[in-house]
Amino acid sequence: MTKSLPLIFFGSSEFSIYVLKEFLKKYKPILVLTLKAKPKGRGLKLEPNIVYSFCLKEKLNVLEFENWEKFKKELELIKPLMGVIAGFSKIIPQEIIQIFPKGILNVHPSLLPKYRGPNPLREVILKGEKETGITIILIDELVDHGPILAQKVYPLKGDENYRKLEEELGRLGGKLLKEIIEDYLEEKIELKEQEHSLATYTRKIEKEDGILNLEDDYLTWDRKIRALNPWPGTFIYLNGKIFKIFEIEKVNEKNLPKEIINKTKIGEFFTFKNELGLRLKDAFIYLKEVQLEGRKKMSGKEFLNGFRKLIFKS
Repeated sequence: MTKSLPLIFFGSSEFSIYVLKEFLKKYKPILVLTLKAKPKGRGLKLEPNIVYSFCLKEKLNVLEFENWEKFKKELELIKPLMGVIAGFSKIIPQEIIQIFPKGILNVHPSLLPKYRGPNPLREVILKGEKETGITIILIDELVDHGPILAQKVYPLKGDENYRKLEEELGRLGGKLLKEIIEDYLEEKIELKEQEHSLATYTRKIEKEDGILNLEDDYLTWDRKIRALNPWPGTFIYLNGKIFKIFEIEKVNEKNLPKEIINKTKIGEFFTFKNELGLRLKDAFIYLKEVQLEGRKKMSGKEFLNGFRKLIFKS
């Protein structure tokens, strides 16, 4: 049976849900605060935040965020003891933090002080880190700056994509939160100041970050594709249209005919055994999953069968 805690959970992402799923195995917050529904699709129909839908399914008390002034009035009625934030995507002002007697904990998906800010998951993949992890801190007025309660390392194999890493670290974060929450409330945990001189920062990712340069090397392509899907997506331009690339495979050059190796220039497509290939600066690759603007996602082979003339003029 889950134990109810006088705690408000702040979250609005898939990461939030993975943290919550683990936490709910033992504890239940009195309220979840998430972001408002947004218009989506061609009809711009309002679609609730994924955390809101999850909370309805799990029969959790949930509130959509409107503004801090209104939320402050809610807090005065609820009188929570503490808060937990995990993937909320809004900075909580100091006047709100001060209302919580035990403060607000942040479940952050990196080994702080490295990778503070909005995109630690993407950045560790882009940088080719060997490890990452979860850090739980007590938040202060600065971003990801507060003292550390607990930290757990997660080794990286070098083939993780964003979605997989989000799930793995979300679950790890939920388990760690579950382990330390009562000790924290009973003041049994010694807080440790971060080594601020070692801090590194991430930035907001823009759509343009997903552009793949045909003259870049394989490692750059591999990391970008794993880090930047589903958002903002990784792509090149093909006859003026966005051509998304979701998955690639490095080709052993020993298995390619010499004619392809000698005649295919950097940035040019080729085909071999019904596979759609592309030459990069230092490698030949197959495009395993792609999507042309206005079309559905498909395998490279399917694209070759239906759109060969877009790539090969003769």
